[in-house]
Amino acid sequence: MTHFDVFNGDADGLCALHQLRLATPLGATLITGVKRDIALLGRVPAVAGDAITALDVSLDVNRAALLALLERGVSVTYFDHHGSGQVPQHARLHAFIDTAPNVCTGMLVDRHLGGVHRVWAIVAAFGDNLARAAEKLAQSLALEPGQLTALQQLGECLNYNDYGDSEADLIVHPAILYRILHRHADP
Repeated sequence: MTHFDVFNGDADGLCALHQLRLATPLGATLITGVKRDIALLGRVPAVAGDAITALDVSLDVNRAALLALLERGVSVTYFDHHGSGQVPQHARLHAFIDTAPNVCTGMLVDRHLGGVHRVWAIVAAFGDNLARAAEKLAQSLALEPGQLTALQQLGECLNYNDYGDSEADLIVHPAILYRILHRHADP
């Protein structure tokens, strides 16, 4: 069985995946791209018995590819906060979707994991321009003001790295950036 981690390469997608893999380490093939390149499920060469974790990529945009993967016998776990339309009901789909305006995918993963790597959800929220939500999450960690400022800067920098028309426009490719982040349990 092959596992694929499919994620938006911005701060939210990076930090959502990072939290998950800190909690459940797994060797996976990474599939990502520039910030606006979210039709990623169609690039996954999965076959029956494989598994995909999709993070911070619109289910609605990826609907046709998702349905095709499910019909091929692929299991999909999906975390996202973007407009999803009707979420398909399928035995191999485990969807964690919340489209509330004050939620990002990193926060959904934080909720799913019970806050065990909350600091990364804070980075994700700051990166997704959800400062109030990030500050609210931070209250449970009793962070110093300087620490909170550093998390905000990290979130914004991770997010801006992923802006570009092509991968050549990026400072660091998101898959490489994820591997760098993943060396650190704490920012």
